[in-house]
Amino acid sequence: MATALQKQLATIAATSTHQLDLRAQKAAHGKSLLFEPRVAAAQSFENVYLICHEGYRDLCALDPRFLRFGRSLFSEQSKAEDRTQMTGDENTRLDAVLEAFITLVGPRLLLKPAEKALEWLVRRFRIHEYNTQCLVFTYLPYHHTPQFLALLSILPAQPPHALRFLFPYIQAPTAVPRRTIAYTAINTPAFFHAYHAHVAAVVEARHQAAHMLSFWSALTVEAIYGILANASSGRKDVQHHATEQLVLDLLPVLSSCMRAQHGADTVLACYAIVIMLVSQASVGDKVLDGLMEAVMAAHDETSLHACLGCLAIIAAKRSKAQISARVHRRLLSVPQLVQKLKLVAEQCQVERLALACALGALDGRADENRTVFHELVASRLISPSRMQIVLSAVVELLRDSAPGSEAHGELLQVATKLTESRALLDVLEAVAKQSNVDLESLGLTVGQTDDREETNEPDSDAEMLDAHEEVTEKPPLQLPHITTTSFLKAESDSHFVETADAFEHAVSMKQARGFLASDPLHQLDAFQHTLYLSFLVRVWSSTQLLPTRLAALRAAAALFEKLDAAHVLQNLIPYLVYALADPSPLMRRSAAACIGLLARKVSAQSDAGTWGSADMYGKASNRLQELKLEDVSTLLTSILQHVLEECVMDSKFIIPALKNVLEGSQLVNHPKHTFKMQTRSAILGFFASHASLTSILRVRMCLLPIFNIRGKTSETVRNNFVLPMLNSWCALSATSVTTSCSNEGLLLEDADGAHLGALMPRETKSAQLLQDIITGKLGKEREVLVNSAFDSINALWPSFRSEPRHSLALCMLSLSTTETDSPFDKLCKERSLEILRNATLDSATLVSFLESIPSPTSMPDGPPANKRRRTSRTEMARVELSSQDDIHRLLRKLTLVLELIEGSNPGQHPTLFKNLFNIFAELQPLKQQSGSELVYLQSIILGSLSPIVQTLKEQSDTADYQSAVRADLLIDCIRHSSSPQVQNSALLLISNLASWVPDLILHNLMPIFTFIGSTLLRQGDDYSAQVVDKTISRVVPQLAASLRAKHKDFITGVSDLLLSFTAAFEHIPLHRRMKLFAELGRTLGPEDSLSALVALLADRYHSKEQRRFCADLLLHFDPIQTLNVLRGYLDLVTDAVGPKPKVAETLFGLKEKAKESKLEQGIQSLLSCLTDLALDDKVRAHVTRAFRKKEDPVRPREVFAKIVETTIQLSKKVAANPKSYASCSRVLASCLDLLPTTDLIKSAELLLSSADSHVQVAAVKSIELRAGTAKQHDRKSVEALLSFLPNLQNLLQQSPEMDAKMISVSCIDRIVERFGKKDVSAVASVAQVIAGPQSLSSSDDRIRILSLLCLTSIVDVLGDEAITLLPTLLPTAFDYLSHAIGEEKTGLHNAVYALLSNVVERLGYMFSRDYLDTALRLSQRSAAASLEEACDDSRSGFYQSVSEHLSAQEVFSAVKSTWETAASQGFDASLEHLELLRSTINTQTKAKLVKASSPLFSLLLQMFHLREAIGSESKEVDDDEVEQLENTLIESVIAMVLKLSDATFRPFFVRLADQEGPLPARTSRAITFYKFLAAFFDKFKSLVTSYSSYIIEPASKVLTQLAKFDTEAETRSAVLDALQKTFKHDQDGFWQAPSHFGTIMPPLLALLALRSASTSTPQNNTNNVIPTITELAAASSSSMENHREMNGVLLKNMRSDEAHTRLSTVLCEQSLTSRLGEEWLGLLPEMLPFISELMEDDDEVVERETQRWKNGMEEVLGESLEGMLQ
Repeated sequence: MATALQKQLATIAATSTHQLDLRAQKAAHGKSLLFEPRVAAAQSFENVYLICHEGYRDLCALDPRFLRFGRSLFSEQSKAEDRTQMTGDENTRLDAVLEAFITLVGPRLLLKPAEKALEWLVRRFRIHEYNTQCLVFTYLPYHHTPQFLALLSILPAQPPHALRFLFPYIQAPTAVPRRTIAYTAINTPAFFHAYHAHVAAVVEARHQAAHMLSFWSALTVEAIYGILANASSGRKDVQHHATEQLVLDLLPVLSSCMRAQHGADTVLACYAIVIMLVSQASVGDKVLDGLMEAVMAAHDETSLHACLGCLAIIAAKRSKAQISARVHRRLLSVPQLVQKLKLVAEQCQVERLALACALGALDGRADENRTVFHELVASRLISPSRMQIVLSAVVELLRDSAPGSEAHGELLQVATKLTESRALLDVLEAVAKQSNVDLESLGLTVGQTDDREETNEPDSDAEMLDAHEEVTEKPPLQLPHITTTSFLKAESDSHFVETADAFEHAVSMKQARGFLASDPLHQLDAFQHTLYLSFLVRVWSSTQLLPTRLAALRAAAALFEKLDAAHVLQNLIPYLVYALADPSPLMRRSAAACIGLLARKVSAQSDAGTWGSADMYGKASNRLQELKLEDVSTLLTSILQHVLEECVMDSKFIIPALKNVLEGSQLVNHPKHTFKMQTRSAILGFFASHASLTSILRVRMCLLPIFNIRGKTSETVRNNFVLPMLNSWCALSATSVTTSCSNEGLLLEDADGAHLGALMPRETKSAQLLQDIITGKLGKEREVLVNSAFDSINALWPSFRSEPRHSLALCMLSLSTTETDSPFDKLCKERSLEILRNATLDSATLVSFLESIPSPTSMPDGPPANKRRRTSRTEMARVELSSQDDIHRLLRKLTLVLELIEGSNPGQHPTLFKNLFNIFAELQPLKQQSGSELVYLQSIILGSLSPIVQTLKEQSDTADYQSAVRADLLIDCIRHSSSPQVQNSALLLISNLASWVPDLILHNLMPIFTFIGSTLLRQGDDYSAQVVDKTISRVVPQLAASLRAKHKDFITGVSDLLLSFTAAFEHIPLHRRMKLFAELGRTLGPEDSLSALVALLADRYHSKEQRRFCADLLLHFDPIQTLNVLRGYLDLVTDAVGPKPKVAETLFGLKEKAKESKLEQGIQSLLSCLTDLALDDKVRAHVTRAFRKKEDPVRPREVFAKIVETTIQLSKKVAANPKSYASCSRVLASCLDLLPTTDLIKSAELLLSSADSHVQVAAVKSIELRAGTAKQHDRKSVEALLSFLPNLQNLLQQSPEMDAKMISVSCIDRIVERFGKKDVSAVASVAQVIAGPQSLSSSDDRIRILSLLCLTSIVDVLGDEAITLLPTLLPTAFDYLSHAIGEEKTGLHNAVYALLSNVVERLGYMFSRDYLDTALRLSQRSAAASLEEACDDSRSGFYQSVSEHLSAQEVFSAVKSTWETAASQGFDASLEHLELLRSTINTQTKAKLVKASSPLFSLLLQMFHLREAIGSESKEVDDDEVEQLENTLIESVIAMVLKLSDATFRPFFVRLADQEGPLPARTSRAITFYKFLAAFFDKFKSLVTSYSSYIIEPASKVLTQLAKFDTEAETRSAVLDALQKTFKHDQDGFWQAPSHFGTIMPPLLALLALRSASTSTPQNNTNNVIPTITELAAASSSSMENHREMNGVLLKNMRSDEAHTRLSTVLCEQSLTSRLGEEWLGLLPEMLPFISELMEDDDEVVERETQRWKNGMEEVLGESLEGMLQ
């Protein structure tokens, strides 16, 4: 009863500030940092302010930042501030100011002024309670000082979670050890996070001090070590998680604090934390990079040394040497970085940081970076092993940089300077070797001095070797016998091989100089004799080893030093160009040196003749083209010399550069150098003459790309030199070519490809050469050459001129159809087919291919005739057959040609149109001659004609092409071909022709549609679907246009088409149906055809699938078209039921149906389908869009009006047939439901004027349905529905038809229920009609029910305005309820209760006591009438409304006045009455219940005579039902008790005890009361034990009466249960009092004399006196006198004459012994004599139970009683 109050008090106590508790207020005021609590408690705020303000002024003198607090914390007004009176926002703002002052004063805490200032904050603002955390953290660095002890003395007993470690130190203030704080930081995350947040806030406010920062960094370092140490013993994932969490916790704090503006002390503290973090935690490079950037950004001059040390430690922990660009840029900008790093190196390892700086310096391009790089390299801060990384980076950067770029040049300078050190040079060479990089190829010259000497004196190596040779006295090498005059002659190969091998041996033996100086080579007269230089040329152009070739070039360079004029050796230039294209950089560099030497002497004059012009190539040397002096100069100085550097870097540069220059282009790096055409032609001829005469294939193959130049510059050169050379090469035998290639180590494919690569597609001779090769005129036995020729044709095909290409195409077509089996022919056939299929063929070529095919009708006689004549099928039968070989040959060629046409995009070649149609016509005789359908050929021709037709459609003048169209051939193909592929292709062609030449196609359409319906529509493949779609989209529009132009009936004209498609509907694959029929309807025109299409589907198919399909089909068209479909559909049905159907007969076959008596069924099926369409949700939503369009709002309404009109006409025509008429009505209703609400209502208003009640009902029904689905936010619809209420009202009053009245009331109910509150006045108007004679007072129960439900909704809407209806409404409702109960009319019964419930809820204050009494009496009758379960639910709902919405006084009074009536109606009525009481009590608040306590108490006092009231009535109630009623009553009283105070409830209890306490004539009357007491004591336990004082006397009297007879078992049980509960929960010693105990104990123990006391068991509890006695003894366990008194009575009973009395007493003793144990056995001495007697009792049961009692006592005492009993 006090539970809720206790909770409230506890809550208040927990949050109380003790404002009324003076002692608590004084204790709080006594908390002080400066004074003892006793002294502080006696001080006033005025005195404290004077003391503390003095300290504040001293602080302001020390630091002016304190001045701003003088206007707030230390103002005069602050003396009156009280935090307990401030709002939450005010306290929050105050906290911010207080904490700012606390952190600012933190560095001065040990000063007396600071203590005084803080004293004011403690005393006035109680910062030790409200700002505990900030205050403690500010004091924490001074934890060893007396000031911290003073702080501990004033802290709250329960500190915040982060400060819980201070709890033992607060209880007895003692100094907090440093280890305790460190331990807390390691193991308490809350403290760790909070303290770091505090430090970050202090630093951000710039209130930090050195002492605080030192303490913070030291504590954090310890914490980092401890946290990571704790995590190291766990699993890897645990360690990783702990490290990650630590990093996440610290990084934000470090990021916030580690800034230069926060001062050097802060930055140094952060550096210490960072060093510990990276040293102990394993973090990734990404985190380390972020830390390095933050560390570098935070330093200043003061912290630079520490910054570098921190960076060095972080760099050592990174996995990669390279650091981020931001860091190394900042580092490199540090003045004297290397010297500073050397100083840091004395304290820690800086090698990794120095390495990172060196790598970063390489990335930059500033001179300062280069200086730092070289200083780092020279500083020895980087070990040799790490220096290898630096040099490797140098090599990589050199390799990746663009040659010639500025960056490349700078890197070369860096690398060159590095090579000055021999040690670094060795490392650099080793790195380059590991990376497979040639340093010279990168532009880095290693050993530059030696190279220069070699350039000037090419034989220096030989001289050294010669000197060595003299020392070792090696024998000189002997040259082979040389008979040739030039090694460049073709016949000198054998001599060269021997001599070159000897020279290679000499080079390997270091005797090259001596070998070359031997007399047979004529070194001394090398400029006059050809042999020496030709040998060197042949060597460096051969496949000899690199040292050998290099020695030859260097020997030539040495000889060039002695040359007078460069033009003398002009014939060596082509070979030097070849050397510039050598793969070896050394060769290219030496060749560049040679050309450089020649270029230096190009201006010199000499009378000597040109070297080798007479005999270098033997007799053919006279065909050499010699350059003029100025041309040589141009070639060497203006062309070659400018590209030497690029040539050295790239072996593939020289040939394209030469070609570009000779073609007339400018040099890339010298754009101003252009040359005359005469000069370019001379140089080109010079190179061409050498290429054609040289016997070295490699040189020729290298030079050939130069000659691929178009224009006048090269025309003469190509005709005189290049093309003859290529012809000669192609004419060579396979043996000679193979020998030449093998001698030089070349592949045949490369050699042939290089030669044919010199052909030019725009040259007729080049094309002819290729044709000669593939036809076998040249190189027939050289398979590699033939393949290369085909490859060239394929590559050059797009560039050939039309005539050569045409010739080549015909040639390859002929080769493709050859039937010989020779390897050459097979190769040519395969390659020709490959090229023809892949190459782009023009129209002329394709036409010539077709014209090359002979006509089958003229094959026996020779070539085809100029003009083919057409033949019919009968004529073809008479054609003379050719031989089968000829036929097959012809078919193979025709197949190939058609395949080529098909693969050449026929749409781009419209000129093929006539030829293809002619070929298609000639296939007819070929089919008979070959005995095959020629399906493949037909498909190709038809497939090729279709795109051609598409192309011709876009052209203007196509009359000539149109004349070639043969529609008869296509129709014949469709009808007689057995191939679906051919049929599809023919249909596609016809569909294309129909839109181009419709007049030639339309008269043959019907067979096409028949074919489509029977075949293609049933195919499931996508191709067939595409064919049908195209046929429909192209053929059908032309047909429709033709029918309209001829003014024929459209539906009749396309009926065959529609019937064909609908007949195939069920065979069409599901995934194709919708697209197909939508396309058909759209093509024919939905206005004309769609309704017929839907009607045909409905007529032929009656499945749900069809109807769902029709609904989905309509969605593919405009919404207005859907309305047109419905109208057209109805027109067709109307035509069908008419006397002379026209269109319907054609579509539906009505005559046949009439013969089979299926006409009516068909009409009904059509109407049923239409109804389903109109009711489909998707269709309805779709139609709604037609009315939403603003551009034409009238048209949809006109169409709809036509639909309604047609439907009405149709219903009149089928009125004789009830089923059809009903179907029409459904159609009308469903169509009406299609409209939007506003339009529907306008239409319904017109329909209500009809005299036909069915039409009225349908219209109103549609409005009702719409009202149920309309949206609340649809304002227009709601207004329209409400405006319709007067129409319904008129219909209700005027219509004599019950159906119309019922639907009107139902519609009004629906509108009022959903939208009535939008227009209350309209609802009030209609309410009078509903409550009037035409509705509520109707004689028809159906209208009564609907009226009652409608009135229920009206009351809900009108609220107070419905009061005027109640005088008429409620009496009528009560009459109907009485009638419904008597006649058992469930619907009427429940409708009345629905109305009554709503009236009670909405107008409860108007539901008078008389109404309530009447309603309750009728409800009791209803409960007793045993109606349906729904009636019980409706009554329960009414009772619930009454209990919740009527005043408690009214309800209790009404329940009381009707209680006797309820009891007279039997159990059900009584139970519901009691449940109403319980529900009312449960729903009322405490205040309301207290207010209504008087009638409630009166009611309950009456109801406690429950058994008398039930027993006095005629209807019998069994015991279980009585018990249920009593339980309900008791629950109600208990619920009441929970809501009443003791002061209110106790008087009622006293009255109840006075009423029920006196001993009644029949003790059974007291059962209800004592059952309540049992529940009461059990529910509230010890709280209500004192209430037992009111029942002691009555209970003892009842027990005395019950002890006389053993008959009132139920009464006895109720009384004993009540006593047992109060005994059990007595915690205050109530029953221990002698007055209480002495009153109840004797009558209670007297019950032991009853026989039932000894026979009662838990299963058959007829007398529970023993448990009750036991509880009484337990309740007075502390009173031995009470126990002795009770035991005395029991001992007397042990000597009773009745055995059952003795037995029950022994059983009672057993229970007492078991429950009380030794407390009860303290009376054992008194019991022993009686026990001895009982153990020898005459009754065996008594004797046995006594023994059991004795055993129990022995167990309790732990000793035997045998000795005591003797």
